Amino acid sequence: MNLRQLRAFQEVMLTGSVTEAARNMGRTQPAVSALIAGLEEVVGYNLFERRGGRLHPVPEAHFLLTEVRSILDRLGGLRETMRGIGALEVGHLRIACMPVYAEKLMPRLISRFVKSRGDVTISLVSQSSERVYERLASQLFDVGFAEVATQSPLVNADEVAMDCVCAVATTDPLAEKQVITPADLDGRAVASFLPQHFIRRRLHEIFEAAGCELRVRFEVQNAASQYEFVQNGLAFAIMSPLSAQNYRLTRPGRDRIAFLPFRPQVRYRIAVLTPARKPLSRLARAFAALLKKEAQSIVGG
Repeated sequence: MNLRQLRAFQEVMLTGSVTEAARNMGRTQPAVSALIAGLEEVVGYNLFERRGGRLHPVPEAHFLLTEVRSILDRLGGLRETMRGIGALEVGHLRIACMPVYAEKLMPRLISRFVKSRGDVTISLVSQSSERVYERLASQLFDVGFAEVATQSPLVNADEVAMDCVCAVATTDPLAEKQVITPADLDGRAVASFLPQHFIRRRLHEIFEAAGCELRVRFEVQNAASQYEFVQNGLAFAIMSPLSAQNYRLTRPGRDRIAFLPFRPQVRYRIAVLTPARKPLSRLARAFAALLKKEAQSIVGG
């Protein structure tokens, strides 16, 4: 039993004529007759009685018509669904992201991505970079966004590197400088990450090499927790341009922090992550490409 036989059967049942069915299908009458004969051979009995040069369906044929209609309707729906998936209009994405970017940056980007794709659904979870890597390594998530803190053969990491900036209150005289150096910050209070974080470790190296004191007053887990200390003039901070952009997005109209170049460089590496052991859907590839482009535009901007 094949689809050509089922379509021929449906047309004959609906038109009551092999000739009309052949015309509707764009086939010859003998070809349609052969399809009906082949279908009858498969089911094991005649589906039509031939009387007076016409086909008269037996009762079993009406039952089969109901089933055939259902099958062909489902196939038609499947065809449209697959076309929608191919056109990036249908599908589901599971995304894992660091908490600092899950508040505004990622939802904002997702909103842009799905705006013209009404049948695309999203699951977004926010966890530490290490946990994001674990999520992608499980092969159960499609796209991740995390700091490059580890490597895994189970995860593909498409990196974007950038220079960290120095965040100071706009009321601080340092906000007028073109570039901030360790000498400008010697002995001043800093809001920084936990000791194991690579930015914190790099700052210790830089300040020690410059003979300056890195005085950590506020020790927090992420950059978003540093904003309040900085804008109130209690500390400076060194953070990524992405975290600077997150501040602007989450606190519109509150330009209380100036973000300035810092030298020597503190390199910040973040990556768009995808599972290495399963093929990516067209939808996931498109979103991953958009995510990387967005990160690059923030660095360039």
